[in-house]
Amino acid sequence: MRPSRVQIERLAEALVKRLVEARAVELRIPAPAVAAEFAALLTRNFDEEAAIEREAAAEAERLVRQGAPGIRRDEIDLRKVQQLVMQRIAKARGFPL
Repeated sequence: MRPSRVQIERLAEALVKRLVEARAVELRIPAPAVAAEFAALLTRNFDEEAAIEREAAAEAERLVRQGAPGIRRDEIDLRKVQQLVMQRIAKARGFPL
């Protein structure tokens, strides 16, 4: 389940705040700008993951419909096929799951 925009923004703000408090980073720009950029990065990441999931679901359905020699369609686990296809697509795109 994808987090809401507000949840993503809160996470970004909390992360930036903790990094600054721990003196793990020294910001050259205001913290809200860093948090906004981090929130945008997280949002893009969730969007890419959703796109990979949609593509994998469509390809998995197609593969299950085609079937495999010696295996009945009702014996094929669609979710498992979708996960494997998703891993392959993500790897090809250099996207960590």
